[in-house]
Amino acid sequence: MALNYVVSAQKPTIVTGAVVGNFTAPNDLNLVIAKTNRLEILLVTAEGLKPTQEVPIFGRIAAIKFFRPRGENTDSLLILTAKYHLAVLSWSESGEIVTRAHGNLADRIGRQSETGIIAIVDEPSGLIALRLYDGLLKVVQWEDGRELKAFNLRFEDLNIVDVQFLHNCDKPTIAYIYQDQNGRHLKTALVSVDEKELVMGPWKQDNIESEATMLIPIPAPFGGCVLIGQESISYHKDENVYTAVAPPLIHQSTITCFGKIDKTGQRFLLGDMAGRLFMLLLDTVEGMDGMASVKDLKVELLGETTIAECLVYLDNGVVFVGSRLGDSQLIRLTTEPVDIETNSFVQVLDSYTNLGPILDMALVRLEGQSQVVTCSGAFKEGSLRVVRNGIGIEEHASVDLPGVKGLFAFQKDSQDGFDNYLLVSFVGETRVLMLAGDELEETEIPGIVSDEQTLWAGSLSSPERLVQVTPAGVRMVTGENTVLWSPPESKRISLMSANALTGQLTIACGRDLFYLELTDAVTQIAHVQTDHEIACVDISPIGETNRSEVVAVGLWTDISVRLLSLPDLVEIHAQPLGGEILPRSVLMTRLESSLYLLVALGDGTLFYYQMDTQTGALLERKKVTLGTQPTTLKKFKSRGTTNVFACSDRPTVIYSSNQKLVFSNVNLKLVAHMCPLNAAAYRDSLVMSDGQTLVIGTIISFFNSFLCA
Repeated sequence: MALNYVVSAQKPTIVTGAVVGNFTAPNDLNLVIAKTNRLEILLVTAEGLKPTQEVPIFGRIAAIKFFRPRGENTDSLLILTAKYHLAVLSWSESGEIVTRAHGNLADRIGRQSETGIIAIVDEPSGLIALRLYDGLLKVVQWEDGRELKAFNLRFEDLNIVDVQFLHNCDKPTIAYIYQDQNGRHLKTALVSVDEKELVMGPWKQDNIESEATMLIPIPAPFGGCVLIGQESISYHKDENVYTAVAPPLIHQSTITCFGKIDKTGQRFLLGDMAGRLFMLLLDTVEGMDGMASVKDLKVELLGETTIAECLVYLDNGVVFVGSRLGDSQLIRLTTEPVDIETNSFVQVLDSYTNLGPILDMALVRLEGQSQVVTCSGAFKEGSLRVVRNGIGIEEHASVDLPGVKGLFAFQKDSQDGFDNYLLVSFVGETRVLMLAGDELEETEIPGIVSDEQTLWAGSLSSPERLVQVTPAGVRMVTGENTVLWSPPESKRISLMSANALTGQLTIACGRDLFYLELTDAVTQIAHVQTDHEIACVDISPIGETNRSEVVAVGLWTDISVRLLSLPDLVEIHAQPLGGEILPRSVLMTRLESSLYLLVALGDGTLFYYQMDTQTGALLERKKVTLGTQPTTLKKFKSRGTTNVFACSDRPTVIYSSNQKLVFSNVNLKLVAHMCPLNAAAYRDSLVMSDGQTLVIGTIISFFNSFLCA
């Protein structure tokens, strides 16, 4: 019997809405992005947007709104789905999403509106109003922990184009655009909760522009609303009294979204279907009574962006441009043109890949891997995209360097805390490369030997203490002083592992295992002889402190992994692996909140266990095949999260998502050696070698699939 297994290869990338507010804390500025059926909560910082949490939503998100309940110092989030499920969410002190109220607002009868779902909130009264069906306005009242209470108010008019709550009103008041056989009109109405009806409002305006589609409510002290049309923009506050402009710039396309800049509502951003960004300025004047009023409207073209679905002004001139039809952008508005030819005041800070909308696609196979080629985007954002399963790495620099056997990045005499040296190991030789900007220059470091292969090199405990481990011994260079340690009886070092934060080293010489601690001297703390020759070793810290308390050792002959306690090297657990293939790399690491032991074998197989920190027991053994050749495991960090890079003929990045390990292929054919690099010119990067070429790159996508334009 034929079966189909269908999963999501790529999370939604189109942005259907975005809002900004103080969600996670009173002093936190949060950007919340809606992507079809997911919410991304980000923290706005000086360094950029930092992900806080991703929340799946069981439904297609139709609208999101931030609002501030009375008496509270943080914002709550309103979510409405396409099937009329509504929820009010907030952030708890424990750092979790809390559902304050929820319910389904669908009616048994009613014709769904052709102009879409509209959700608005009146903060002073706490009312939520929804336009779901033609001719009806659904008003929602809510309380913490209870189901929503809703009732319908009937419009006098049927075809409602847009509706908004007006600010600076004594009672909840809405303004709405409607259309009848005579054209389009603007009307206001009071929301009477007691009578459960709409009462005639303070003013109306008949026969507005026939293509008027959008209302922008203006906050206090001005009040009123701005009406956006195809050919004109007008400000309304009283009946038959308005201010209007008809700038030729807006005639070329339709304005689709707006974003407020000032809390007073004097400046707004407008985006149109051509991807142009405008600023709408309300020119105000103070009257004899001391009340400010709007006397004129000005529209200025700022530049071109992606076709905007939503515009969210963050802070200090930075704007998030969410797009349904192209890549979303993070831009900065400048006071001087960034491009003299186009007179653009828009500087793109970052771009976020969007695969949708997909018009057509084809499955192709290249270099042994299946790929999907899609026709993505629309209008000026149309493009061809390649979707591959795995991790995308963007190459920044490469150099031909055959015969590499090891890579080690470290900092020495660095004042800014960035790596400034790269040590490259070969058979019987070592070279030191200095990072000068984005250039690599070969150099020498006093005390570092160059006529031996380096097994490990780096700064231990401090940048002034440089350590090099070769088969002959351990060299610690501090200033002009060099301290040496050699294995007894002229033994040769075959393997080693270091904890660079605490100066702890484990050295393997055949069956002999040495534990060293480096301070001002190299001190041998313990020595033990194992039952069989050592195949791999790891001393990564696994506790709450940076200090290593356990060493993992893989053995030949009996094909097993042993856990030994530090500093006495007493065996606390033995784990047979089975089979006949030797372990080639072992690594202890904490991913999210779980502690894992990973063991890579010579045939590309990986075993991984969950570790019990109390007893040292290895639990829940699982097996996965990563490649066909010996695999080496290396730990690195990306965006502040610990991950594991598996170097092999099919390089793989291992990370944790929702307490489960995820294995994602890398878009490289072969990676034999890898080390993390955080240099001034190459931040949060990786240095990789396939044995012939040295490549410096960064991870650009951390999903099960990555996209290439």
